[in-house]
Amino acid sequence: MEHKKIHMLKESIEELFKKSDEEKRVLYESIEMLWLDASIKRKKKEVSFPEKLDANILRIRQLLAAAWLEDLKE
Repeated sequence: MEHKKIHMLKESIEELFKKSDEEKRVLYESIEMLWLDASIKRKKKEVSFPEKLDANILRIRQLLAAAWLEDLKE
């Protein structure tokens, strides 16, 4: 009888660890998605449209450089 209780306790602890790992994974993914969303929203607010042609060309170059940098990070 005592052996059965110990076995049930062991199974319960293992199940708790599995659920905990799953919950941590889901929480991590949620935080990552919130961080990405916040980053995108922040970048949208920083966008400005210069009026001069030279400034437009410079802005396009900056955006391309930023995009290439992001690609290199991956």
